[in-house]
This record gives sequence, C-alpha cells and structure tokens, in this order.
Amino acid sequence: MASLLSVENLQVQFQTKKGINTAVDGVSFSVEKGRILGIVGESGSGKSVSLMSMMQLIEHPGKIKNGE
Repeated sequence: MASLLSVENLQVQFQTKKGINTAVDGVSFSVEKGRILGIVGESGSGKSVSLMSMMQLIEHPGKIKNGE
C-alpha cells in the first residue's frame, strides 16, 4: 500500500549558547491510506518539533539537519 506520509531519518537541531541541542534524532515512520498514527512520549521528547518540522514551521535558531 502506498504511503500518504513518509518521514525518513528526521534530525532537528537548535543552536543554543551552550552549543547544539539535537531535539529529534533519526525519527522515521510512514502512514498508509486508511491507517492512523499516534505519536506519544514524555514531555520534551520531540513530538511537537517533529510535527512542526514536517510542516516546515521550524524557525531560527532551529534547523532541520537531516531527513526527508
């Protein structure tokens, strides 16, 4: 079945005064037609950053370092 959404090896980093903080490191998943995906995790685990990256809403000092 063809994927409606596919994320491969997503990596998002933020530049801080203390250096680079990797918020999302190597996330991959796909969603096929007729399926539902739930993303759960602890506070600060990268759920919102992952979704904002897919919508290209990450602003400076954030950067999508890798992934497609």
